Parts: sequence; structure tokens; C-alpha cells
Amino acid sequence: MLSIKKPAIIFVLIVLLIFTGYINHNLTKQALSKVSNDYQKHEEMELAKGNYLDDKDLVPAISEGDEKDEMEILDTKNFEDIEEMTKNTEENIQEAINREDSLRSKNYYIEQRLSRDKLRAGLIDRLNEIVNNDNTNEEMRTEAQKKIMKIGELSEKELVVEGLIKAKGFDDVLIFLTDESAKVVVSTEELNEQDVVKILDVVMTETDLEASNIKIMKKN
Repeated sequence: MLSIKKPAIIFVLIVLLIFTGYINHNLTKQALSKVSNDYQKHEEMELAKGNYLDDKDLVPAISEGDEKDEMEILDTKNFEDIEEMTKNTEENIQEAINREDSLRSKNYYIEQRLSRDKLRAGLIDRLNEIVNNDNTNEEMRTEAQKKIMKIGELSEKELVVEGLIKAKGFDDVLIFLTDESAKVVVSTEELNEQDVVKILDVVMTETDLEASNIKIMKKN
């Protein structure tokens, strides 16, 4: 009767676990990329159906355009590069959300969701360049992979929170989350104290952020 020693069994199990984890990680990355692109295309079609934009005016996702070729290849030995890329992307999203000309747009919520998701898609592309670069050390590769997963988690939370806030009676809502803060824009004529409490309750429950780190504004 064939006998397998216990250490050999443990070794085989460890190899299988590592292999399974690797496959799961790659499948998750592919799924996040597909969901992001599908969502962007859906928003663009919504604009086009409403005759707000012609097809020629629609901007392709950053991950699908030529912008990728123009992206700066950062020094993959420096952890600060990843944080700097993330910070710059977050600042660009915040700036787009707050711009007065954006707030005047009748398509504000669709346009800003597209802008938010495309800017993040560009960040993911740059992080993937780090992950796939043969010169990247394992620590940097792991850090970039973690950041990609974090972006996916934030995007999923935004969808959930937007849906929950809409369920409170608001016509539309846009939320932008980071690790430290949340920016919420709701469609309403008046934003009273009761409305603020409702929104804060949803965001704080879903994100564990403190009220002082949640900014709420209205768009008529």
C-alpha cells in the first residue's frame, strides 16, 4: 500500500494553496477591470441615449486610449511613487467634482461618475505597469497589487453607498471615497439637518469614517 509521509502532504497542500491564491488574485483583477469598463460604457450610453452627446464626443476610458503610451514610467524602487500617483488621482477627482462649470451641468452625476472611474482606470493602468515590470522588486509589486485591490473595494463601496442614499429619497447622488475621507453630492433643492443626519448615518456605517471627514453638498 502506497504511503505518503506527513511532511510531503503538507508541502503539497501549501503549493496548492499558493497556486489557488495566485489564480484567484488574477481572476479578481480581471473581474474588476471588466466591471469598471462595462460601467463606464453604460454611463456613456446613458448620455448618448439622452442626446446630450454625440458618439464622437464620448471620451474612451483611459485604459483603452492612447493616453497609456504617454504615461510617465515611475521609478519602481520607490514606495512613495505609488502614494504620489494615488494622491494626484484623488486630487484630480476632487477638483473635477468641485468645479463650478461641472456643478452647472445638467448631466453632472453621469459625467462625474465617468470622470471618477476613468481617472481611477488610469491609475490602475499605471499600477499594473509596475506589477508587470520585470525590474519591479517583490515588495513594490505586492504594494501595487494591494493598491489595485483597494481601489476596487472603494469603487464597490461607492456604488453601495450611492444606492443606499438614493433610497433615502434623493433623486441622485455622487460619492467619492478615499481611505481618509468621503465627499457626497446629492440632488436636492434644500439640504436640511435631517437630510445631513441621514447621509452621515449611511456613510459612517458603510465606511467607518468619522463625521468630521465626510463632506456633504447639494446640487439643485
